[in-house]
Amino acid sequence: MIKAVIFDMDGVMIDSEPLWEKTERILLGRRDIEYNPDYRDKIVGLNQNDSGRLMIDTFELSETVEEIIAERVKILTAIYEKELETVQGLLPLLKSLINQDIPLAVASSSPMRVINFVLDMFSLNDYFAVVVSGECTENGKPHPDIYLETARLLGVEPQECLAIEDSINGVLSAKAAGMTCIAVPDKRLTPDRFQNADHICQRLCQISLDLIRDFN
Repeated sequence: MIKAVIFDMDGVMIDSEPLWEKTERILLGRRDIEYNPDYRDKIVGLNQNDSGRLMIDTFELSETVEEIIAERVKILTAIYEKELETVQGLLPLLKSLINQDIPLAVASSSPMRVINFVLDMFSLNDYFAVVVSGECTENGKPHPDIYLETARLLGVEPQECLAIEDSINGVLSAKAAGMTCIAVPDKRLTPDRFQNADHICQRLCQISLDLIRDFN
């Protein structure tokens, strides 16, 4: 039985993946490096430490992971202030779940500073009982750590949780934790790569209470 719903943030709650890509293009452009689709596919869904290491290793940079993250977050939040929007259907879904007394959580690879920035920007804090960042666990997605920690803080078993994800790494993480997972695939990725998910929706607004109850 589903007792809690856990939301990934980027690409699920907010239309941020194109803005992350814009950030990466700026970050790499400052180093005269071209952003490419192969690199994009590797980085989507990773936490900041893992994506920072990937950038350094891929492009043989001399900077530290901490320096990469600090610069990335500064670029990203400046873009968010001007361009970020929530995904269509987010607020109705949150309200319907809260009205059914279903605890909600965020499990995002983003830094806590960015998560709090987004939750404050759209006044979403009151909806979520638990918020976990990829900074809070040793291993990021696709490892199950972030989802196991989120379930622990919610006080429910992983198999009692439904995760909503948009990345392949995110789906792998949720399933490795033993959770039910609905995928809302990133539009830049083909849906056939999300076969590990229990259900695939093209848009968040297609997720309803009835759909979630079908997993009980």
